[in-house]
Amino acid sequence: MNYGFEIAEGTTRTYWAASDGTSTYYMGQLVAFTAASKAATPGTVVPLAVPAGAFDTTNFQVVAGIVVGFSDMKQTFNTTFNKQYATGVVTQANELARDFYNGGTGMYSPNDPQVLIQVAEILPQTVIRGYINETAASVTVETDTGGADSTGYTTAGTQSASAFTPVANTCSVYCRSGKNMGLWRTTNDTSTTAMDVTVAFPYDVVAGDTFARFSLKQGMSLIYIGGPGLFIDNTLSGGTTNYFGAFVYNIKADVAGSEYAEFRFDGCHFSQIRS
Repeated sequence: MNYGFEIAEGTTRTYWAASDGTSTYYMGQLVAFTAASKAATPGTVVPLAVPAGAFDTTNFQVVAGIVVGFSDMKQTFNTTFNKQYATGVVTQANELARDFYNGGTGMYSPNDPQVLIQVAEILPQTVIRGYINETAASVTVETDTGGADSTGYTTAGTQSASAFTPVANTCSVYCRSGKNMGLWRTTNDTSTTAMDVTVAFPYDVVAGDTFARFSLKQGMSLIYIGGPGLFIDNTLSGGTTNYFGAFVYNIKADVAGSEYAEFRFDGCHFSQIRS
């Protein structure tokens, strides 16, 4: 599996920011200016927590950007995420024990030993790319088990189970093998084993054809970001309880284990005064 986010389109400014002294930060991680429930935080940015409430209206996090660097001379890697990381420190002894370098960029002196995070800014119009996983696994491959379809799935087919319960007209499916290989459709069903589309696949589906199903689609989507702040969770996105709002431009699903979406956040996630 792959993890992390990056800028998908255009350029962005980067800046150095203070850690909160205790959190662990990863390369490619989304970070926020505020903690849960609009709480102020030590330092500048914190790892983006999972969404709480519709459009995160319990946590009210303000999206800041993506981690792209650390003030560390020695790189430390996490084997689960395969990412470089740094953990904040608070005591004099731990600060002075660090092998650090920040070049004196921005407001921070080159001899400041605190953990500093380099952030690539995200604004409401910024399009970012993030990998799609399923909590602790790759995207589930679904196999047609019914066969003898002659409607292109406008009459529900029968497949092996998906990893989530779909919400009508908010999910999409990519055909991995068969005559419809490479084609996308939006699904209108609410079943884990009986996929149904409004616009037919142009060719009959037969037993053994495979599909990757997503709880998001091109356009307005409700996404759950886990990790923390390291991937789009296909298992929990598209729901009715906890999610961020996102406008999806592109989903790439032809390489198993490297599925990703390109999207921008709904503007509400940049406002501190929303309610």
